[in-house]
Amino acid sequence: MRDIDIINKAMEDARAVLHTYIRPGPRGPQFVLQRMLEILDHEDVVAAQERLQKGYGELRLVK
Repeated sequence: MRDIDIINKAMEDARAVLHTYIRPGPRGPQFVLQRMLEILDHEDVVAAQERLQKGYGELRLVK
């Protein structure tokens, strides 16, 4: 899986967690924060983000 795909999947998962939090009814902010940390601090997400920040995911012109 490409780095950008890993980051996009993590964002989709995080968005889904936030959507469950904003729905009416009882909520557990601690659960939401814990789940968000599990998603965003997952080792493959952190590694992909670091590679993208270093420029490894940039498009380059190859002749």
